[in-house]
Order: sequence, then C-alpha cells, then structure tokens
Amino acid sequence: MQATVGCTRLTVPTITKGTTFAPKVTLARASRSKAVSSSRSLATHVVAKADSSSSPEEFDRRAFLHAVSIGAISVASSLAMSEDANALNTYTQPKPFKSDYEKYKDRPGGTVAPMQMARMRSEFRDVAKGDLMAAVPGIQGAYPGLLKLAFMDAGTFNIWKHVKPNGVEPSGGSNGSLLFEIDRPEMAPYKDLLKALEPVKVSVDAKWASLAKSKGSPRAPDPISWADLITMAAVVATIQKWGASPEGGFPVRQGRMDAKSSDPSNRTLPFTADLVTAQKWFSKRGLKENEMLPLWMELTENTASLRADSKTAARMAVYEADTALFQKDFMHGFTKLTSLGSTFDAYMYFYDESPFLSGNPMPTGMGGPGVQDAYDLKSLR
Repeated sequence: MQATVGCTRLTVPTITKGTTFAPKVTLARASRSKAVSSSRSLATHVVAKADSSSSPEEFDRRAFLHAVSIGAISVASSLAMSEDANALNTYTQPKPFKSDYEKYKDRPGGTVAPMQMARMRSEFRDVAKGDLMAAVPGIQGAYPGLLKLAFMDAGTFNIWKHVKPNGVEPSGGSNGSLLFEIDRPEMAPYKDLLKALEPVKVSVDAKWASLAKSKGSPRAPDPISWADLITMAAVVATIQKWGASPEGGFPVRQGRMDAKSSDPSNRTLPFTADLVTAQKWFSKRGLKENEMLPLWMELTENTASLRADSKTAARMAVYEADTALFQKDFMHGFTKLTSLGSTFDAYMYFYDESPFLSGNPMPTGMGGPGVQDAYDLKSLR
C-alpha cells in the first residue's frame, strides 16, 4: 500500500454538477452483496438522470460509461475495506506530489524513479539481512528471545483513534518504542537482546551509507529504524530456527518509523496468559485463529492451557505434522501483527541518484546543508 489505504475517506469524480459521490470508508466489515447492490443502484441512478431529457437515439454513451466506471470504483473500494479491513490497519506516508515538493526536495532519494526505488529497497534488504544473518547466531537466547522482543514492540498496538473529520491516529504498534520502555519490569529479560542489536545497527548504517556513497550519492541515506531492525532480527532468528527459509521466502515490510516516546504500559499480552485470554487479545487486533495459534505456540510459556483445549490441541497436531502449513500461517500472523499501528515511510532507505539512470553523479548543491558531516559515524547512531 502506498498511501493511506484503510485510513482515509475515499472520494470519486463528480457525477453531476453540484453532486459528488464520496463513500465513507470505515474499518467495519461490509458484505460483498451490499457493496455490489449499492454500486448498481448508483449506476442506474446516473444513467436514468442522463437519459431523462433525451430520446433513445440521443442517448449519451459517455454518461453510461461514466456511471459504470463510478460503480466499479465503489465496488473495488468497498470490497477492499470489507473482509480484510483488519489487515489494513497500517499507515503509510504518501509519496510526494507536486504540492509536496518543497517538503520532500531535500530528502535523500527524493528524486529517484520507481525502478530505482525497487532496486534500492533490495540493496538495503541485502545489507541488513547479511549483517543479521552473521550476528544472530552469536546472540544468546536469540530464539525465541528476538521473536518475543518483536512481540513486545508490536503488542502495544491497541485500537485506532479516530480523528475528525475522516482521519485516524495510530496508537502503539511496532515502532521501536522499546528504547524508551527499557526500565519497565516486563522488559527486564530483553535488555541484553536490545544491547546485542546495537552493534548490528551501527554496522548496517555504516555499510548502507558506504554503498550509497559508492553510487555517487552526496548524502547518507536514512539509517535503519529500530522498529525495522527488531522486526527483521526476529525474522532472521526464526528462519535460522527453522533451518532454512520457507518456500517463497519470509516477506518483511520495510520503512517503519520510530516513535519519539514510550507507548502506554499494560497493553502487551503476558506470555503466561491462558488460551482464552490470548484468543481475546489477538481477536481484538484482527488476527484470525489460524494466524494467532502458530505465533502463540512459539511465544507462550503456558503450553498446558493450549493442550487442555481439545480443539486447539487438534490444530496443534495438524501444525506439528505439516511444517509448511505451520510456517505459512506463522508468517501471516507475524506480518499482520508487526504492521498494526506502524507508520511506514514511503521514502525511507533511498539515496540520491540521477532519475535518468545516466550513471552521472548528482549535481552540486543537491546535498543540502551538512553534507560534509553526513558520513560521520556519530551521526548515524
């Protein structure tokens, strides 16, 4: 998702003068039949209005096609916001438009083209993954410790706070706020894990800046956020525990922005919680049973409560017999949980490069103030 899907009111072009169709998008589930019927009634209304003053011979075909297109847009937007609404509780900063040029023009990579963006994301992933694959085996208690650390960071997501007239404000989530919560009692077992990730972050930032410099960028790109580092470390630890990457890989979304303060306390689910408490907690955050169970099987310290329930025990037996199914559902649950409440920056991890792919260095003056200090390691920590 590039823009604020699931979090903003969608509008469509004006149908007639003085009349607009602006369906309100909410996070509530909507039925497929209701969405289709509403779009059909809209199309019928518009066509009838266009045809009311015309004979069949003078029927304006363009009005009909306009109505059909409006109906298609409404169906698409309604269905996107219905069955999987809870999976879309993420906020992405929109990519800059012309009106935002002044805001984004001094941002590293603010002028790169889409193909360059894809390449840079891949380069960044390889740099971060390489350092983590080398470092995680040497971290004591990496699994399930790093997985629990990622859960502690993401578990502070509560509920989206609606802001009038049509916006939302994220509350908690995977945002690196653990750095401000290190003194909380529940964080005591994970202080050493956070400390172990500090040299990894310094290494990733230095290598990423060096790669950008080798490509001719006059500025260092954004350093890896703690939210992304914690999430990616959990994924690497999990893959190493499994012994190999699952078929198709383990997708990890990049670009989480770090919080500037701590999240509210007493929101995370204790690892000693019983099955019923865990089911309610995950359900409130939109995770289905098949997404919750594999994840909780790896996190819980109260396995007895899972096996005490016959239905859950039967599902656990299925997962134990089918590794591929377990990994698939685990990835779905982990990806959804570590995206809830997160603010994703669409321009994070890009560096300056000519949008024409000419191979020439960026023009003088594109770096902005302070470029001479951009590669000082102190500024990357």
